[in-house]
Amino acid sequence: MWKKVLLTLILFFLVSYALFQIGYIATSPPSFCARCHEVKPYVTSWQKSPHKDVTCLDCHQPRGELGKFHSKSRGLNYLLQHMTGNYTVLTKAIVFEGNCIACHLGDMKNHKDATPLTNSSKINHYESIQANESCLTCHRNTGHETDILLNEDFRKIW
Repeated sequence: MWKKVLLTLILFFLVSYALFQIGYIATSPPSFCARCHEVKPYVTSWQKSPHKDVTCLDCHQPRGELGKFHSKSRGLNYLLQHMTGNYTVLTKAIVFEGNCIACHLGDMKNHKDATPLTNSSKINHYESIQANESCLTCHRNTGHETDILLNEDFRKIW
C-alpha cells in the first residue's frame, strides 16, 4: 500500500517537474516577454544593447531551480495583471547582480563573449565587489535603457 502511494507521489512530482520545465522553456525567450505591450520598449532597447545575446532571465532571475520558480511566479502575477488590465508601468525591475558577476567573473560557459573583470581597468572591479557596490551604479543602462519611461516612443504606447 505505502509503496503504491510513494510511487504515485514520485510519479506526480516527476510529471509536474517535467511540465514545469516545458513551460519554463516556452516562456523564457525575450520574444515571449515582448508579447505584452508593457515591456516591448524594454525588449526593443535590449536588442540594441551590448547584452542583446543575453536573455531577460539571465539578469532578471536568480540562479538555480528556485530562481526559476521565483521568476515564473512573478511572471504569472504580471500575466494576471495584464489580462485584467491592472498592469502598471514598470518603474523598477529586479536585476540580480550575482548574475553579472557570474558571467563577467565566474562561469562564462553560457556567454563566452562576456568581458571578463580584471584589475587592469581604470576601476578596480574586485574592490567594488568587495565593498558591496552595485554593478548598476556604473552599468545601469548596459542591458537596456532604464530611463525608457521618459522616452517619447514609450509614451505613445501609453
